[in-house]
Order: sequence, then C-alpha cells, then structure tokens
Amino acid sequence: MQAKIVLSVLLIIFGTSFQSCKRNNPIVPRSDLDIPKIEEILNGNDQNLINLLNRVRGSVGRRGPGSKTIWSRKNDYGLGLYISANHVYNITGWNSRNAQFFDLSSENLCIFETSQIPPINGSIALGNTLIADFPFIHFNISTGATNTTILPVEDFYIGIIDNQRTEQGQFPKYPEPIKTAAPLQLYDPDNRTKATQTWNIAVAGEKVIAVGYPQDKANYPNGAVAYGKILSDTEATQVIQKLKIAGDTEGDIPYNSSAEFLIEAQAIAGMSGGGVFNADGQLLGIMVRGSDKENAPKIIRAVKISHIKSTMIEFYNSLSETDKSRIRPFISGEL
Repeated sequence: MQAKIVLSVLLIIFGTSFQSCKRNNPIVPRSDLDIPKIEEILNGNDQNLINLLNRVRGSVGRRGPGSKTIWSRKNDYGLGLYISANHVYNITGWNSRNAQFFDLSSENLCIFETSQIPPINGSIALGNTLIADFPFIHFNISTGATNTTILPVEDFYIGIIDNQRTEQGQFPKYPEPIKTAAPLQLYDPDNRTKATQTWNIAVAGEKVIAVGYPQDKANYPNGAVAYGKILSDTEATQVIQKLKIAGDTEGDIPYNSSAEFLIEAQAIAGMSGGGVFNADGQLLGIMVRGSDKENAPKIIRAVKISHIKSTMIEFYNSLSETDKSRIRPFISGEL
C-alpha cells in the first residue's frame, strides 16, 4: 500500500478497537467510520501487513463479550497460555479479589460456551466450533473496582486452552478436566507462540497491529484489525489532558507508564483482551480501554505484557513450593 492508503487504514482501524475496550455492552460504530475487518486487510495490497496479520491472528480469539490472546505455548505441555481482561471475564465471577490460582488438576472452572479461536487450517471463519477455556490465575483487584472502572494496572488475568473442542449446540456443554497429553493445535504458521522471545517491550513511535473480536458479529464475524503508533510517555500524558478537557472518561484516569501504553487509534466494543503486536509479531500487550467522545482524541489503552509478566512472576515467587509445582508446568516457558 502507498503511505497515504496505510494512514487511512490506520485511522479506520483505530476507530474500532477503541470503543470495544471501554465497555462490555455493544457499541454501534459511528456511521462515518469504516472499521477494517480481518478479511479486508487480508484482501488488500499491503503484503507486509498481510504477512504480519497472518502471523498473529491465529492466537487471538473470542472470550465471552470480548477477546483473548494466546501469549505462549512454551510450557511443559505445549498448551495455550492466554491473557484476557478482568472486565471481559466479569470481575464478580471471581470468588475473591485477592490474587489466586486454580489447581487445574482438581478444579474445573472450564467452559466451552463463548470460547473460540481461529481454525488450525488458517480459515478466518470461527464457525460454530468452541474450545475449552480454563481460567487459571487472576491477580489482586481493588475492592472498589467494577467492570467499567477497573484500571489497566489490574485489568488482566491468565488462562489456559487445551485441545478439547465441541460444536455449539442447543444446550451448553462442559469440558472434561484439562488434557495435557497433546500440545495445543493452533494456526501459528511462524510458530510465534513458541519463539525464543514471544513478547517485547512497547517502544514509543513504533507502529503496532491490534486484533480483536467486536461484539457486532453481524458486521465483524471474523474479527477486526487496528494499526497505529505507540505514544511516548510525554505524548500520552498530554493526550490524557486533552481527553479531560473534552469531557472523556479516560481523561479522569492518570496515565500509568509502568503498566500501560497508549496507541493513537480507536476501537469497537468486544476488542478488549485482543493482542497488540509489533512488526515482528511479538506480543506487546492487550487492549483494555479507550476514549469514546466524538470530539476527543482517539486512543487505545493497552496493558503492557512486561507488566503482566512481572506481576505473574511476583505472584509465583510468593507461593509455597507445593503451589509453585502446581502452576509451574503451565507457565514454565515464560518464567
């Protein structure tokens, strides 16, 4: 694509991811925004963007009203270690606000319903196939936090995906306890989730791609894409002030440089939990919030994977040796 076309695509995409991160309820896209669908990018002329999207899209799927992103398959079992947002899971669904893990050998909170990832053959259509989803670890959540007010610094949890799949039917089905005998089958043509470095640090000024599944399934059955620039800490602080002046809720939330980064873009409801990737396909973070006032700057807030990883390691180190042995096999490749 020519630079002019790429810029146009970026602006369009930004519109989508933004609103989706902010709320759990569906948001109708503004009529003057043409939010790019995954298939529109794949049918475009920018081969570099097509290649990058193909490299990462297989690891982003649906989770309830939002999205989830497979961070890594580097663990003792080769299963999918995924990340999503607490507000996507629904904070009230956790039985404690204190950090906790679930012993997958004896606890089965797993679901099929609303859990999907792209087919292993690379098709963009999710179809009616559901995949087992095991909530695994959530971290400390402030007492007063709600699904709409939780801050990025706390808005993430970790889950596991195995190979159990079923076709959606008239009645809910429930997976068996986690299956560890076979690695997760995943559309991952470049083995991004097995790379030496599956993630990286967000760098100010670099262009990133963000993928998620809007709640508007009629118009976005196969997901949406965002592509834009990461703001520097100075730019992020300045744009928060502009959001405050514009009366956008995001202007009331201070920028936390240790836990988040801002993307100059907009989004659509349902993309929360979707991954943000650099040009090498490394995971930089997940989308969680965004501005939505029409006259306000368009930004997406993303939780840094570096913050998620450091929080996970801190939690792991606080455990007894017995508890460490229960969760280590599932996160061993990212410790």
